[in-house]
Amino acid sequence: MKKTVLVFISVMSLFVSCKEETKEEVIIPEEKAEKNVAETPTYEKMCFLQVTESKPEYTPNKVIRDSIVFEIERKGDSVSGIFNWLPAEKDKKLSTFKGVLTGKTGNAIANYSAEGMNYKEELVFTLGEDQVSIIYGEMVQGEDGIWKYKSKEASSTQKLSKVDCK
Repeated sequence: MKKTVLVFISVMSLFVSCKEETKEEVIIPEEKAEKNVAETPTYEKMCFLQVTESKPEYTPNKVIRDSIVFEIERKGDSVSGIFNWLPAEKDKKLSTFKGVLTGKTGNAIANYSAEGMNYKEELVFTLGEDQVSIIYGEMVQGEDGIWKYKSKEASSTQKLSKVDCK
C-alpha cells in the first residue's frame, strides 16, 4: 500500500510540476499600427498642370497658351521632381527640385534655368487630393546663394490641377 501511495504521490507531483507553456500574443494598439504603416517608405508619382489661355491685343484672333507643369515623386518623406513654367511668348523657366514632405507641405530647393542663367530657389507647396498649391512671393538672396521667400505669410499661391502622368 505504501508503494501505491508513493507512486500516486509521485505521479501527482509530476502532473502538478508540469505547467503548460503559454505563448503571449503581442497585440499592437491601433494607433501604433497605423504609425508603423505610415512610417513605411512609399513611392508615389503625381503630376499637376495649369494651362492659361489669353488673347493678345495685337492679334485678337490668336490664342496664347501658357503652361505650368509640376511633377513630383515621393518616397517616404523625400520628394523630388520638376517645376516648369512654359509661357507661349516668353523665355521658359525650367527647374528640378529635391526636398522633404512634412504632412502635406513640401519644402524643397529648386535648381532653375531661365534666360541662360542658373540659380537655386526655395520652393514651398501644399499637396491636396486633386491639386497642388505653390507659394509665390517676393524673394531675397540668402548668404548661401539660395533665393528664399522674404515673407511666406505675405506670399500668394497658385493652384494647379492634378492630371495623369505621361
